[in-house]
Amino acid sequence: MKDTRTNTTNIQLGLLLGCLVLGLFLRLGNPFEISFINDELSTWSKVNYDQLSDLIDNIKAVDSHPVGMYVFVYYWTLLFGTDEWLIKLPFFCCSFLSMYGVFHLACRWFSKNAALIILAYFVSMQFPIWWSGIARQYQSGLFCVLLMVHFWTRLLIEKQDKKRYWLGFVLAGAACMYNHYFSLLFAAVVGLSGLFWLRKSILLKYVFSGFGMLILFAPHWSITEYQLLNADGHLWYEIPGPSFFWNHLRYLFHYSNLNLLLLLAIVLYGFRFKIVDSQQRSLRKMALCWFLFPLLFGYWYSVNYSPILRTSHLLFSFPFLLFFLMAPFNKSLTSKHLVLLVLTILCFNCYSLVVGRKHFQTMNSHPYEHFVVQTDQFLKTHPASKVAIVLGENPEYIDYYKNYHQANFEYVSSFKPAIFFQEFKQIIVADSFDYLIVGNMPEAHYRLAFDLFPYVHKKSMGVNYEYYILSKHPKEGNPLAAAFLQKTTFNPPDTSNGWQIDSAQVRYDQFRQNYYFQTASEWGPSYQTALDFLPHPNFILDISMDVQTSDSIKRIPGAVLVLEISKGTKIQWKGVEVHQQTTVDSSWQRLYISTRFAHEKFYKNVQGYKIKTYFWNREKRPFRLDNFRISFRVGNPILYGDTNEFIP
Repeated sequence: MKDTRTNTTNIQLGLLLGCLVLGLFLRLGNPFEISFINDELSTWSKVNYDQLSDLIDNIKAVDSHPVGMYVFVYYWTLLFGTDEWLIKLPFFCCSFLSMYGVFHLACRWFSKNAALIILAYFVSMQFPIWWSGIARQYQSGLFCVLLMVHFWTRLLIEKQDKKRYWLGFVLAGAACMYNHYFSLLFAAVVGLSGLFWLRKSILLKYVFSGFGMLILFAPHWSITEYQLLNADGHLWYEIPGPSFFWNHLRYLFHYSNLNLLLLLAIVLYGFRFKIVDSQQRSLRKMALCWFLFPLLFGYWYSVNYSPILRTSHLLFSFPFLLFFLMAPFNKSLTSKHLVLLVLTILCFNCYSLVVGRKHFQTMNSHPYEHFVVQTDQFLKTHPASKVAIVLGENPEYIDYYKNYHQANFEYVSSFKPAIFFQEFKQIIVADSFDYLIVGNMPEAHYRLAFDLFPYVHKKSMGVNYEYYILSKHPKEGNPLAAAFLQKTTFNPPDTSNGWQIDSAQVRYDQFRQNYYFQTASEWGPSYQTALDFLPHPNFILDISMDVQTSDSIKRIPGAVLVLEISKGTKIQWKGVEVHQQTTVDSSWQRLYISTRFAHEKFYKNVQGYKIKTYFWNREKRPFRLDNFRISFRVGNPILYGDTNEFIP
């Protein structure tokens, strides 16, 4: 019997160490390639003050988070500097401690077998991995939450009435409150849950511990009150719909049907093992409540008041979903089956993480450092006077990496708001430029760039960015491929394949030796087609048209190049005014309108949708039209791939 127990213990210890080592490897990836995401650079910019009071005033005025994490990073950077790995280090440490914390807590609530199965999921799932080394409130908040629940368990479940546990409970709860408002919410849920486990002997201590947390948070009340009263809402967040719940579950399990089937099989297998301990049954129910409450509250508040719910906000409660699902696996699970379950979970999750979710390709795939490094490398072999550079990201964050890599190139910023189309056009039409470097620009700006610099020297796509080095020279790149192309030059006027063109309005220009469409009526030529032919939704639709006004008035007549997207009676209308992209002269000029289907609500299923594009001459002034072109180009499959499903 002793040998059997020793063997079981050794197996459990081996699985624990293996899971922790694997989890650490998945979280670190290649430590020499770490790069800040936008939110981390936001953290860096906020702590980059000479006085702590200035930092707090800034967070109070422009942020919607508590100041705790920022104050910590402020003092951390004062001591150790602002290099990437130094700022990320405490969050990596929190991540590693959280892995062990999840295992340790699950052991105390249920059993080592359940804890190891929970840990196998936790160390290999993208959700906790993604935030493990990101210097934001999420990983630090998860660590504080687990620490608070640890002390809560010691006091209420294990009934160890010791001063150090009370002190730890109060401090960890206050840390949750200072970290993030969702971790504050979770701390409140944990505290209120304790009322169901209270013993008379500790009632006053428990109540006073709650007051202790509130007292420690008292210096922050004025900040919280200001943020609540003056917040304009997270208007850039979408109001979640009912599909959020299913999408969140799919994201947790890597958008993999195999992973969901494996989970279902494991849960069904768990029915073999009954939880006979009433306390464990109660803890399991409570774990489900802890997971659901922040999710349901965030959804309710977002729908009825202000959109606050994001996937990242649910990290603090996420482990307790695993607690609920895997609680039945008690001591009666054999070592052989335990090893099989743990290894199967790790294999499925690692495969879907690395291959399906492209973890190692996306974890450091962020725009700022990439823009700087790639641009600087190109300029080392090409004269800067021949290169126009326009980058659509925060110049403060780009300058961080310019300083870090000692790059000194100049560029035009196109960031909030994006550079006007006319200004962008004025920059890049200069004959002196042979190359154009652009990153994160509006779609129509890209289409103009591709027309003027038609050869792609380098293309790079990552999470939340697209970057191009374009050339005028055919020997230095390849033309951008079009997945679909329809074009009319009105010679002859095409009236098939979706075109509607009044041939009576087609004219011939003797000087240009070219046909064009002459109109002074309200409606010009049009084109329409169904989108059913698209094999997948990862496309960008580009529409362009050459226009020339033959009016003598000293302004550009009111006219619009229109795009309609419809399904049945539902029509979405987009348009670009002629005056937005042209100047007051009699030359031929080109209009552009582009849309990325990934930005549309229907992008996951384009079937049944139609597009129609036409020229609306609402003032009925004389216009000449030519080169009406409709094309599709493939977009970025991992553009929003940090939390969303990849677009094929």
